[in-house]
Amino acid sequence: MTRSVTVYGFGSAFVDAKAARDVDLLIVHQRTDLASCQLAIACKRRLAESIERAHITMLSEAEEAHFGFLKTARAEGLGAIREDYFDVDLTALDAVLHKLSAR
Repeated sequence: MTRSVTVYGFGSAFVDAKAARDVDLLIVHQRTDLASCQLAIACKRRLAESIERAHITMLSEAEEAHFGFLKTARAEGLGAIREDYFDVDLTALDAVLHKLSAR
């Protein structure tokens, strides 16, 4: 099974990018095992390096389901990062985020 995470955006940057002071992101990883958590942490590090003023939260799928974070925050799906395509998927996600910030 290929591990992956899904990245969501929420908050002011996704409502009015020009007025936003930060970029709120949520990384949802599949499980709570070490490998899944390590993938989420690696994604968080890379996104923090490439997105200025990023505030990044991580939750497992079970935690997100428990808290209902996606619905409450009105989070917008931005893309998935697969372990086997880590660099390619992060580059694509980075392009999506920069495109959103330009609007």
